[in-house]
Amino acid sequence: MGVTTKNGTYLSDETLEEIAQAFERGEWPEGTTRILRGRPLILGEELQSVTYRDAKSKVAAMDKRAASLHMSRSDYLRDLVSKDLATAAS
Repeated sequence: MGVTTKNGTYLSDETLEEIAQAFERGEWPEGTTRILRGRPLILGEELQSVTYRDAKSKVAAMDKRAASLHMSRSDYLRDLVSKDLATAAS
């Protein structure tokens, strides 16, 4: 399966395993490598939490609709707000 890094480099499962084994042996290469903790920035900037309360039935309906679109509730609501703001700016 492998992964593609942010800079476009493809790393195969075998390469990832080799890197992991070297790290476990304490052979991590020196340099400017920086490990960032936490979730990566998915929208290119820091996120701020927005919350509100709604009826359980509406939340269940949101979750069902989001799942039908293969989205999380957060992604679903973020998408709805983004679409609304885009039309409001026009």
